[in-house]
Amino acid sequence: MELIVNALIENGVQVAVSLVVALIGVAGTWLSIQIGKVKKLQTVKLATDEAKDAAITTVLELQQTVVDDLKAASVDGKLTKEEIAKLKNDLISMSMAKLSDTSVKILTAAGVDISAIIAGVGEALIQKLHTVENNKTGV
Repeated sequence: MELIVNALIENGVQVAVSLVVALIGVAGTWLSIQIGKVKKLQTVKLATDEAKDAAITTVLELQQTVVDDLKAASVDGKLTKEEIAKLKNDLISMSMAKLSDTSVKILTAAGVDISAIIAGVGEALIQKLHTVENNKTGV
């Protein structure tokens, strides 16, 4: 009888150990998936930040090299709709050229509209620049 009890206990312990090992494996897999998701999000955020930085740099470049001259050449000191449209295209193409291939691939794979990010950041910065300029001139 004692042999049977010992055999049952031994088998029970083996089954319990097997279950614990299986649960650890499942938990480890789940944790790896969760860590992968967080890393993917961090990677997408870094690539998005790169796109935003490229847009900011490009807006400031265009302001110095093109916009001021166009405004000075204009009778009313304002840009035409055609000039604004061309500047927006220039902003997107010049910003895209500044992005690393890796960031472009990451954002594309994540389904991010890179042009929309660049245009949005550009418009926000231009609005901020206009506000600062108007505050300086008292308009």
